[in-house]
Amino acid sequence: MSAGKLTLSWLLLMVLTLSGILMGEYARPGFWITVVIAGVTAVKGLLIIDQFMELKQASPVIRRIVIAFGFVVPVLMILTYLLGPELAEITQLPG
Repeated sequence: MSAGKLTLSWLLLMVLTLSGILMGEYARPGFWITVVIAGVTAVKGLLIIDQFMELKQASPVIRRIVIAFGFVVPVLMILTYLLGPELAEITQLPG
């Protein structure tokens, strides 16, 4: 991996992180902003997996598992937005 490509990936991660911060601070909560933030999370995850964890050289099974996890998290973010109260009810401790 070249230093230039790593630097470019790092800069893209920083831009995506700052854009997420700005969206969290100034965007109105809603379904589409949740989808955008979940998409940004997926892109950041893939960048980290491919560029910094160097899983392109790992066993295909391990790489697929980690990539699947990187997509599960954004999907769970969207499901939490859509089904938040229901999920909270299901996951509450008996009290």
